[in-house]
Amino acid sequence: MSESRFEAIPAWRIARLREALRDAMRRGGEPRASGDSGESGDLDHRALRRRLAIGRQRALAAAAIPRQKTTRKGRRFPISKQIAIWRAIFATRPEQWRPGDKAPFGSIAKAHDLAEAACHDLGLAPPRYRTVYVLWHHGVPAAEVMQALRGATGREEQPSQGVLTKAPSRYVAPK
Repeated sequence: MSESRFEAIPAWRIARLREALRDAMRRGGEPRASGDSGESGDLDHRALRRRLAIGRQRALAAAAIPRQKTTRKGRRFPISKQIAIWRAIFATRPEQWRPGDKAPFGSIAKAHDLAEAACHDLGLAPPRYRTVYVLWHHGVPAAEVMQALRGATGREEQPSQGVLTKAPSRYVAPK
């Protein structure tokens, strides 16, 4: 693209466009073209409409509520391994835990040990500590995993792991 096109725009014209854009933004101008439905728009120049539209998009994107970050870590594991990992996490995670909270000292290591033992019993490769850590803080169990943890009646017995209560966020270990 030739730069000579842009050299033809005088500085005074650019200054006027910028001033008109500032005025339109202060007034809350509508980025409609003149002649739309017979009315004159606030922004008669297409550069003003374009700049105002870009500015509005940036403002809306900045104001949008960011969604909670999750991870895909562990989604390719066999379902039995995913269930074992999440059962261990729910067994050691405090009942009042919320996303963004810090883990109590030693709880992730305990969850890793439980997941390791469960995977060993199933004949699967144990998860890495990092996997349990990331799932603890950023993970969301897959629908199939939650369904398996809840069971058909809302309770599921696992002799080696304990009993899962009706609330999916709390797992009661055997005594």
